Amino acid sequence: MYRQRPYRWRSVVPIIFCLLVAPLDSAQILFINPFEFLSQCLLMTPLIEGLAHRGHQLTVVHAYEVCKPIENVRFIRVLDEHNAHTYFTEYLFASGNSKWREMVSIGNYMIKGSLNILHNQEVRSLLDSNATFDLVVVEPSFTDVTFGLATRFNASLVGLATCGADWNVNNLMGHESSPLLEPLLPLGLSAADSLWSRIYNWYYISEEWLLMQLVFLPKQRQIHDHFFGHLEQSFSQTRHNFALILLNQHFSLFAARPSVPGMIEVAGMHIPAVDPQLPEDLQLFIDEAPQGVLYFALGVEMQSKDLPAETLRMLQDIFAALPQRVIWKFERQPPANLSDNIYMDVMLPQQAILAHPNVRLFICHGGMLSIIEAAYYAKPVLGFPLFYDQYRNVDRLVVEGAANILKIDALDKQELQQTIQRMINQPEYQQNALAISQRFRDQPMPPLQTAIYWTEYVLRYKGARHMRISPSHIKLIDYYCLDKLLMIFLRLSFVVSLVFVVLSKWTHGLNWLTKMAMRLQRAA
Repeated sequence: MYRQRPYRWRSVVPIIFCLLVAPLDSAQILFINPFEFLSQCLLMTPLIEGLAHRGHQLTVVHAYEVCKPIENVRFIRVLDEHNAHTYFTEYLFASGNSKWREMVSIGNYMIKGSLNILHNQEVRSLLDSNATFDLVVVEPSFTDVTFGLATRFNASLVGLATCGADWNVNNLMGHESSPLLEPLLPLGLSAADSLWSRIYNWYYISEEWLLMQLVFLPKQRQIHDHFFGHLEQSFSQTRHNFALILLNQHFSLFAARPSVPGMIEVAGMHIPAVDPQLPEDLQLFIDEAPQGVLYFALGVEMQSKDLPAETLRMLQDIFAALPQRVIWKFERQPPANLSDNIYMDVMLPQQAILAHPNVRLFICHGGMLSIIEAAYYAKPVLGFPLFYDQYRNVDRLVVEGAANILKIDALDKQELQQTIQRMINQPEYQQNALAISQRFRDQPMPPLQTAIYWTEYVLRYKGARHMRISPSHIKLIDYYCLDKLLMIFLRLSFVVSLVFVVLSKWTHGLNWLTKMAMRLQRAA
């Protein structure tokens, strides 16, 4: 059984980092997290801890209920007083059915989330006080209203992109790469391997861009201007004022991408340097599994307890019949007739489970953090993606031969049984997962230290304007090479016109000769 090798730099690089990069004078940093999602909490907490350890003073505005308390960090809990969750549920139902409904729902959700923050009494006190911040860190995807807080405090703006890059995040940094590489809502985008697929993708992205410009941004601008319209920077200027965006992705796992200096890949920064420990009973359950263990956990938005009763019975029957043991994250009381080979609990230490070499398959929803953890710990994935980036996340491992995808709302018992058996018994899945893990781990510096370094780099150089690319640097004519296309069109037009003129003259001359010949014939 394969046992993961530790990072070569785990114990050495953090010490070197602390010795070579002296801490800055204490900076005032404001974190804004309007989402009530555990994933955002798990991702930002290590960065907050790392920056606090470096002596910075942090204030964290967050919506999630149980973010980990950190010494010397001020937390401001924001309640959902504007019922934002209703609009997120609406988005889940709209996902995949109508892009227009998706954009309307997510726009309403983001507006309500922003109002939850800006109407919060403690946040209002901050805005009305003489408080100053050197840095404002936000989730850059769809949270455009909150960018105004950086302008209000005259602070550098930094993004922490939980789901990685898309064309909209690129645009915030002035990075005008081809949107076909990184769509905003990845449902329905096909591989651009033919002329027809390229035309379809162009139509898909064009529709996406229009909805962003005509449906999403106008409402965001209206709310932004209500709270921050008195400031010098306009909504558009604020949106393109990012000094740095940290991307929760890495080229060794996701597709390699063109980039700019201000976009830094830090996937895996939430994974601790030392593998976490299992509780004693769970450790024994995994250690004593002669055929190995399967781990099944859906996300927070769609939990096991929310599955239809017939789906739950099917899963329970399939898991009970397996020779392997199963660890199942289950959010309510376990059934009375639970098989001895199934371990259920409401909260489970996911990374500690995945780190164990006896775990042979990870069955999950395909959330970004889960996929990164699966890649890090070399576990094949059976994915049940539900919405947004989850389809793309699982598909990346499918392409690498380390995953399969099934639809959880249309599960077939025989297909699920066969897929599980195939992924456990065919060594290619484990070998491919190991190959991904090895290249993902092979980095010169731990991702968390990379994130801290570049965050402090922005602080050292007062916003690091030398790293920025203004969208005005790339004109529409240059981006689409319209000048070159115009020259080609003019040249072709000239050639065609010349040929037309020559043919016209030749035809005219031929007609003249024909008429002359007929006259001579009549005269003779």
